[in-house]
Amino acid sequence: MQKGYVYIGIGILALATALALPVIAQPRIGGPGGGWGPGGMHGGGMTGGAWMGGPRVGQAVTPVTTIDGAASRAREALAGYPGDLAVAEVMEFSNHYYVLVKEKSTGRGALELIVERNGFVHPEPGPNMMWNTKYGHMAGAGWMGGGMMGGGMMGGPTTQPVTPQAQPITPDRAQQLAAQYLAQAFPGSTLEPGIAFYGYFTFDFERGGKIAGMLSVNASTGQVWFHTWHGAFVAEREF
Repeated sequence: MQKGYVYIGIGILALATALALPVIAQPRIGGPGGGWGPGGMHGGGMTGGAWMGGPRVGQAVTPVTTIDGAASRAREALAGYPGDLAVAEVMEFSNHYYVLVKEKSTGRGALELIVERNGFVHPEPGPNMMWNTKYGHMAGAGWMGGGMMGGGMMGGPTTQPVTPQAQPITPDRAQQLAAQYLAQAFPGSTLEPGIAFYGYFTFDFERGGKIAGMLSVNASTGQVWFHTWHGAFVAEREF
């Protein structure tokens, strides 16, 4: 019996060590295989579905099939959160719906959310959780879902850290850094104007006249983080 406990302890330690190893996200664009789709590691309750948009006991969650439906689910999830937050844009991808949330009083980007097609709502992984200095996990906002999506669980930034700037990186400089990354990773891509969040900027980019992906730039270090989890772009709408 004691030997069995030893084996179990060794197994738990090995699992914890494996999860702690950093994973560098490789730049790629793809369908469901190119990121985390419905039912993946960040789907449902694994990332705190119950805290934001997940079902309560005895409550059913209706699948989401439209952009308007995704916007409605995001608003429901935000209803219990203090602040002047509003859904500003919804983008449908093959894996899920991406929701841009802004502060109504400032017009500044506040949160990036994911609405799964099964109806669950949770914070977008990556910069939204790790770089967001006001609303993110690293800012101490425990409602953002806890440690299940930290570090190696969601992939690391796609560029190496650089020396922090004495002054925050300007929007123009962030756009330059994003453009430099695209020129190497996705030649021929066109960068769209970015959205300023607290601690970082997020940009969409196009290839062949169609949105092909999304990336973020850290406002202090200049790191670039390519969003690998969306899949192929379908449609978008501003609110």
